Amino acid sequence: MEIQHFSHEHPLVFIEGIGENEVIVCTGCDEPISDAAYKCSQYCHFFLHKSCTELQREIQHPVHPNHPLVLIASKHRVCGGCCKSSSKSCFFYCCDKCDFNFDIKCASNWQSSPEDGHQHVFVPILKQIQFTCDICGVDHRNYARVCSICQLLVDIYCARLARTVKIAAHKHHFLTLIFCLDNQVKEQDDQVLCQLCFKTVNTKYGAYYCKICGFVAHLKCAKWNLLQQFDNLDSSVYIQYSSMDSIDPETNVTKEISPKEDERTRDLLEEHPFVGRHNFVLTDKKLEDDKLCEVCMQSISSSYYSCATCSGECNIFIHDRCRNLPITKRHFLHRHRLTLSLPDKYIGRTLICNVCKHQRHGFWYRCDECDYNLDIHCSLIPNIIKNEGHQHSLRLAIRPYDEICNGCDSANNTKGKFVCIEPECNFALCFGCAILPLVVKYEYDRHGLLKLTYSVEDDSGEYYCFICEKERNPKQWFYYCGECDFAAHPKCILGEYPYIKYGSTFRTNLHKQHLLTFVRKTQFSPPCDGCNEPFEGMGIECKQCRFTVHLSVRCFRKYGM
Repeated sequence: MEIQHFSHEHPLVFIEGIGENEVIVCTGCDEPISDAAYKCSQYCHFFLHKSCTELQREIQHPVHPNHPLVLIASKHRVCGGCCKSSSKSCFFYCCDKCDFNFDIKCASNWQSSPEDGHQHVFVPILKQIQFTCDICGVDHRNYARVCSICQLLVDIYCARLARTVKIAAHKHHFLTLIFCLDNQVKEQDDQVLCQLCFKTVNTKYGAYYCKICGFVAHLKCAKWNLLQQFDNLDSSVYIQYSSMDSIDPETNVTKEISPKEDERTRDLLEEHPFVGRHNFVLTDKKLEDDKLCEVCMQSISSSYYSCATCSGECNIFIHDRCRNLPITKRHFLHRHRLTLSLPDKYIGRTLICNVCKHQRHGFWYRCDECDYNLDIHCSLIPNIIKNEGHQHSLRLAIRPYDEICNGCDSANNTKGKFVCIEPECNFALCFGCAILPLVVKYEYDRHGLLKLTYSVEDDSGEYYCFICEKERNPKQWFYYCGECDFAAHPKCILGEYPYIKYGSTFRTNLHKQHLLTFVRKTQFSPPCDGCNEPFEGMGIECKQCRFTVHLSVRCFRKYGM
């Protein structure tokens, strides 16, 4: 058998062994040969152990995790493990970038990769030192931890990181802690993005990585998503569970199913509180006035169900697309399964959405364990959207609470934002701005329609809202009519509660004797009869008792039982 080895110019031939009286030394490791080997087919005195010819040309070693080590034949090199130098030409694993050399003895004695079984045991350095953590890349002046084998120098937090985790946003595979991501993505030319926050990952340092599908997450982002999924759980614990989830192709959000619940939905027309007194029929007849869907509280602009018995006078309309919705689903922004429900036990059947922060009527996806509410509209927004206010597509990401939204120029306290992943494009959009309608009707504008506008209308430097007459922030989006130069804040156009169904009635235990009605208050309306404070927007009215109050328990007490 003949081979061509990189370390010698001539082909090598296989030999069974060396004679008893011969002393032959392997050129690769400088150790005697006593069993199977290869020798030069010509007349060179060149021999290699069979095992030395089978060495990998490139390895990833825990002693030098930042770069791969390449096998070469060289002399006058100093081994970084045993500190011995060699005057003869022999095999070394080398990194030319760092001028690091490792002879093959040390490389084999010290395991070649973390996957081969090396478990890092971090020993404390009992002295405060200035150092950069080799995993997270953060500079510290504190007590460090060091792995005696790899010489990884890390802070106390990174020393406690789990080697393997499974997070809510990537249920199908485990993520492995990689100490230098550069080695896993070295063939990629583009920047590497965290799939949770969509910010750049520094590949010189550590990250959680899925080798199967290339999913990458920052250490902090993965830990946040892990803790959102499992309560009272330390991040050093290995997370294992079987997932039976599927992805909804229309909304790109996760819908949890089980063998008994596969594809189960609720027919909301059969469960609506008014069923029995109303006969719902499907129609595409254009409505003269803006009407809200009873399920999602969005304007009716496509085919819908209405009551044929009342000819629409009952003011109940339901989108065709909202009739059947999944009973349960999982969402990227919450750790538990959410269940479709109608908030009957809450005052006026309203709740505040934890994502867009709007108080709404309608149906919800809810987690009773966490008191978490997600309205139907927000639950159906895809994870990737295209908004007219920005030239690139936006992705739903986990972002810090203090990040500024480009729509309202504020740090809305929400866990999710839509972000641009293009290089040098730091655009972010909160849910509240992402769901703003592009065009709205305004009865006091003679042209009737106002368009959502993303940059100031002129260069005057003075910008005011024509409704509240207060100054507008030029960084904030606004509604505008170019024909009459009419501009206004979104809240002034839509109101503080755009998804409340005014005119709807309800009963509450705080005022059992009469029906209460949602009414719209103006700045000229009388103050609240409960607390005597002025207010605009939504109010609750009892026509029999002749009072109007805030939607609050405190204000209801005065007119309670």
